[in-house]
Amino acid sequence: MNRPTAVTVFGILNIVFAVFGVVGVFASVMLFAAVGTDSKNPVVQIIHNNALFADWMKVSIVLGLVVSAALLAAIGLLKLKPWARLVSIAYAIYGVVMVVVGGVVNYFFLVQPLLAQAHTQPGPAAAAAIGGAIGGTLGSCFGLIYPVLLLIFMLRADVKAAFGPAAGSPPDDLPSAGQP
Repeated sequence: MNRPTAVTVFGILNIVFAVFGVVGVFASVMLFAAVGTDSKNPVVQIIHNNALFADWMKVSIVLGLVVSAALLAAIGLLKLKPWARLVSIAYAIYGVVMVVVGGVVNYFFLVQPLLAQAHTQPGPAAAAAIGGAIGGTLGSCFGLIYPVLLLIFMLRADVKAAFGPAAGSPPDDLPSAGQP
């Protein structure tokens, strides 16, 4: 069977998104290294003033590293390794769940405080707070695109067939033990 184009495309995209994930983790670590409450950046202030949100960010950093490593390992898609398809499916499910959970957490701990600040600050500071809230919300929605597409394509019959039967399972046309 020929390799479906989607397998090659998603194999490459998994590598690209793994690199983006590592860059994102690095940027998150840099937020913690920022000056803290002395910073004029309202997001840095919120992170340093809310221990629960800071803990969420720390857990997200660790999960981000693990997920980036899993995406990089899914380079096995390019060699049609069945485990790489399963890793890609697991990542896609994780990605959808984390976008939803992260969106809720960000709404309560980041968007609401930014909007509250916008009402108390005049001019450019208010506009920046509103822009940050809108950008964060749209970013969450945009973050759903890749995991949803990955899941759809990895579950397609032609992609599943390209990876063949799972190791140790009998082919579909042979009876299993105990059947005539």
